[in-house]
Amino acid sequence: MRAPIRGIRGRWPAWLEQRQPRLFRVDPRVLLDEAPSAEAFRDVMSSIHVGATIKITGIDRHGPADDLLLQHVDLDGARIVDIGASDGSTSVDLVRRLPGFSSYVMADLYLRLDAVSVGRRVVFTDPDGQCVLVAGPRVVAWPSLSRTVRFAYAGVIARARRGVPREVLLLGPDARELMRTDDRVSARVHDVFQPWSGETPDVIKVANVLRRLYFSDAEISRALRALLASLADGGHLLVLDNPRIPGVAIRAGLYRRTGDRFSLVARTEDAPEIADLIETSELVPS
Repeated sequence: MRAPIRGIRGRWPAWLEQRQPRLFRVDPRVLLDEAPSAEAFRDVMSSIHVGATIKITGIDRHGPADDLLLQHVDLDGARIVDIGASDGSTSVDLVRRLPGFSSYVMADLYLRLDAVSVGRRVVFTDPDGQCVLVAGPRVVAWPSLSRTVRFAYAGVIARARRGVPREVLLLGPDARELMRTDDRVSARVHDVFQPWSGETPDVIKVANVLRRLYFSDAEISRALRALLASLADGGHLLVLDNPRIPGVAIRAGLYRRTGDRFSLVARTEDAPEIADLIETSELVPS
């Protein structure tokens, strides 16, 4: 983001918002609502910059990738882990299409933020205590992305550290409802660079997380080794990315763990961005 400050929609002259829509965002304070609309919640997710990634989400984004899984893997009784689930919108899409699965875990390193009100502003911090967002009456700012913005909001951030935080769950209304009504579906904090702990999953889905936009090849390869170690022989990995390249749709690949490597099962017309790293990934003997 070139200028890490944006206006809040509905708080500026209509002609200006219509002329420069990219300069305005949905008020992030919708995250504090008891019953936010699913659409507004998803819009706000694109304003959440945490760690090295952005929480971009949306419904019906992973259809062609999910098709690979549904067409090539017997999912009856399967244990499925969805890493990088963001607000859970695409997890809900897939769960609604699944046969009789055993469990589905929506996993993300950042499932929660803390929010502290400071006057008319709300300061959002990640689990490491870093301020990732400040929402005011007319503008939203990202101190973590700019030294200048961080300096400008230093006083507000300092006051927020003395306040009482409110935990904000970054799962949208549909995902929360799904967890309430289906005890097979849960959410969990997980770092893609660490092997999965607990019951071994049959399928791991990783969407728009292991991108060269965010990580180096060495870092991505380290994550792939952790994914290999998380699956039993014969388990499956679904990797996909939405490239936002004109003429290029979603890119996805379905892989099976075969021994200490991944073997390709099926892919979309365009291979995932990190296909070369997946196909050369190998477990390192301990």
